[in-house]
Amino acid sequence: MKQGFYIFFYKRIRIEWICVVLATLAYFLYCAKYFLKRLFAPSRIVTLDASEARDIISRLYPRTDEPVSRVNLPLDDSIDLSVIMPIYNYEDLIGQTIDAALNQKTRFNYELILVDDGSDQPAKEILKRYKDDPRVRVIHRENGGIGAARNTGLDNARGRYYMFIDCDDIVHEDIVETLMSVAVEKDLDMVMCGHNLSKQADGRVLSVTPNIYPKYNLMRYKDGDYLWNFPGLPWCKVYKREIFDSVRFIPGYWYEDTIIHFLAFRFVKSFEYIPKVKYEYRWYEKNFSHIQSKAPDRSVQRYWILERCIEETEAMGLPRDVVFYKLLLRHLGSFYYNTFANMDSDAVDAMFVLGSELLKKYKPIERYRLPYALKQIERALLSRDIERWKLATTIQ
Repeated sequence: MKQGFYIFFYKRIRIEWICVVLATLAYFLYCAKYFLKRLFAPSRIVTLDASEARDIISRLYPRTDEPVSRVNLPLDDSIDLSVIMPIYNYEDLIGQTIDAALNQKTRFNYELILVDDGSDQPAKEILKRYKDDPRVRVIHRENGGIGAARNTGLDNARGRYYMFIDCDDIVHEDIVETLMSVAVEKDLDMVMCGHNLSKQADGRVLSVTPNIYPKYNLMRYKDGDYLWNFPGLPWCKVYKREIFDSVRFIPGYWYEDTIIHFLAFRFVKSFEYIPKVKYEYRWYEKNFSHIQSKAPDRSVQRYWILERCIEETEAMGLPRDVVFYKLLLRHLGSFYYNTFANMDSDAVDAMFVLGSELLKKYKPIERYRLPYALKQIERALLSRDIERWKLATTIQ
């Protein structure tokens, strides 16, 4: 929420320290309002059994366990960067997106891996235009979803660094130079830039909001968790190839970008954020985020993918420590609830119970510190007070 206030003020003022002060004040007032609401809000303890809750969401959309491919090709020293772009239709947009990726003003050598995820013929015809460009590789596969398509790109990447671009977005002509120059010069594991949220309808741009984050620890994550101030979006970043030696997207699921926080960020030891917009995230009626919101039964995948991320964490030997716990708690707040808030009450209760049980299972023994919002979410989940939890997610 505080980041949201900062972005709201930054769109209008563009002076970082003033935006930080205003965002902090606005958040304080918002929390005061929350505190007053909590005093008079109803309380409801959900007593549903965890096994029954699991049965409820399994009937809506059962868990799937597709195998995860992990092929790491040898490094090609002539390729600085592998750019991975999953393609699924969007024939009205992909030409513009691909051209923007190819028309980079940069001294770095890069390959563009276009993964056709079972597109219809019009999109396939557009991809044929690029078959003679030596920088481009087009890989065709059966439709398996964006996570599986990204994995196919990772399995075929040969560069020193990796970048993801969604096929309906646009990158600026200097995004490669901007990110790679810092990554290579400082030998960093990851470099991230800002992006514009461009809301569009009927071919018109309705609004553009720069998503640029401050250098300050605005979210007040403790214990050296500065990295966790930033969103786990796959794009807007370059990653050293070693980050994805074992990390892969979980195929067959929506919310596949959950793995960036849970898995990829855990391997990042050196990082820099560049507060400049170099990526245009287009939000419109055909955007996948809109499609997700219209399929509530599949919203239960938000829980299944948390289970899968935890299993991957264990398989990779990553510690289930305080950092892991705080990540889990973060994802059991507003990210979690907003996904399925419009489902029927039985399903909402079931998702809440499963989230509560998950948090209890991984609550650390050692002491830890949490920002105010996460403390409220934690208390509500551990006590199984669903109304308090719903209210607490509004201040995250």
